[in-house]
Amino acid sequence: MINEYLMEEVIKYFESLESRIAAQEALREGLEERISALEAELASLEAEIDELKSRPAPEPQVVEKIVEKIVEKPVEVVAPESPEKPEEPESPEKPEEPESPEKPEEPEKPVEPEPVAAPAKEETATPKAAVYGKAVSDIRQAISLGDRFLYQRELFAQNAELMQRTLTEINELGSFDEAMSYIGSHFQWDTESNSYQQFIVSLHRRFG
Repeated sequence: MINEYLMEEVIKYFESLESRIAAQEALREGLEERISALEAELASLEAEIDELKSRPAPEPQVVEKIVEKIVEKPVEVVAPESPEKPEEPESPEKPEEPESPEKPEEPEKPVEPEPVAAPAKEETATPKAAVYGKAVSDIRQAISLGDRFLYQRELFAQNAELMQRTLTEINELGSFDEAMSYIGSHFQWDTESNSYQQFIVSLHRRFG
């Protein structure tokens, strides 16, 4: 009787162990599927980042030439010519009258030209808006998802919290010059990199 009882307990233990092993296997398979999905998503994001990095950054000289073409040239105002005095018609001959003492001739008053209003200047589009894009009230609106990954990796050393805090503080500044001064005092970025050039374009849209 004792041997049969022990045998039943051993069988129950092994059955319980097998069910636990099966549950662990199912959990492991679920984790592997999640890892595969995350790896596929990461590969897609890396491909998008590589594509963005391959885009050429806008050359400063080209931007300056475009701005010079857009800025309106001054309008020259030409003064109108004074109108010529019309000739007086000849009066009919009158009978000769006795000579009277000559009176001094009164000088003719010069004819003053009427003032001419200067032509109104035509309104032109803001040069910065034409070059950098539509202005935004929050710099995050000028940064795409791919650019966020690019800036976080190359400008903020993979520190997402630092990037978010920096964007919030830049939004509270009053001008583009203040934003550039803030960046220069907090970071040592490579000004020749594509990521830096794209970030400066976002700054122009925020303070344009």
